[in-house]
Amino acid sequence: MQSILPTSLATALAIPTSSSDGIQLSPDISYGDVSLGGYIACVMTKYALQHAAQHPIMRGQPDIHASTVQFYRPVLTSKVAAMKVHEVSIGKGWSTLRIELFQTDKIAASVDATLTNFAMPNVNLQTGWTLSPPSTPVDLSKLESDGDPRWVSYQTAFHPDGFRRASSYVKTFIPKDWPTDIGRLEQWVLPGWDCFPQGSCAAETEADKARWTTDMIQFVVDMGLPVQENLYPTQPGKPLPMASVAAILGFSAAQKKARLQGVPRWRELDLDGSKRIMAQSVHVTLKMSTEIKKNLPADGTRWLYMRTEAKRIVDGRLDMEVLLFDQDMQLIAISNHVGQIIPASRKMQKKAQL
Repeated sequence: MQSILPTSLATALAIPTSSSDGIQLSPDISYGDVSLGGYIACVMTKYALQHAAQHPIMRGQPDIHASTVQFYRPVLTSKVAAMKVHEVSIGKGWSTLRIELFQTDKIAASVDATLTNFAMPNVNLQTGWTLSPPSTPVDLSKLESDGDPRWVSYQTAFHPDGFRRASSYVKTFIPKDWPTDIGRLEQWVLPGWDCFPQGSCAAETEADKARWTTDMIQFVVDMGLPVQENLYPTQPGKPLPMASVAAILGFSAAQKKARLQGVPRWRELDLDGSKRIMAQSVHVTLKMSTEIKKNLPADGTRWLYMRTEAKRIVDGRLDMEVLLFDQDMQLIAISNHVGQIIPASRKMQKKAQL
């Protein structure tokens, strides 16, 4: 079995203090040659926090309260990223920094990040809001080993030259009996970069296992299963939409069978798009706004829960809301995405013409 693990997300977010020569983005956290938007968002907000830590006022504002990220063109892993900081507003309670990311002197993405200090006492009120419908019951003590019969797991295999490399960074769990034709999804997620590229977790002890941290929140909310995949009409004898619940249930069953048979590369599947693009459409994120309600523990957490919902899709224009919870079902973050769905054939044709 190949023993070289993907670059850890923590390592990929370790931005050099001096980045005057630019930042080399990890090629592992991408789809094809394009970096994942959530990863880019994390890089830019991490850069904002590093800048604030050197400022006499903003050094007391170590937390990201909210961020609005815009993507203007694909961020390519093959090109160095240069960052520029604009101090939009500096205040005692909160400040706003604008970070712009450039590649070959063209702006590719930006973030307006609002910084504050969550440790400062303020108003707390109960709204009475609850998640509706409620989350599917789960036993987290059994989930990682696939011991909860109400849930199934799936994790894309990692190939250094594969298409869905970023997807391998998350091991996702979905309800076994979740309807397949609705505009919302729920999933529990574990970090996946501590796993062998096509096999099981490489960590030898619980303490060695990867954990989600606050600076990864924007990555997580960009890794929800795409709701729209469940809404396409299906035809007998034709492949199911690649990331639909129906397809994931099939992939999960195939991986479980291989794992129980003792196959070392049990995550390896021929038809899940891990090696080459096989989707009928591509979801392009244009804008992503995220509000963080509370930080994750300083030493991180293994489990996070996501509820993803789309309200209307018109001419490919997609809205998506992602609610992120910790293992105690405390609301961690609210994220809203504006996206565009593009037929994969058009995307590939445009790429071939470049």
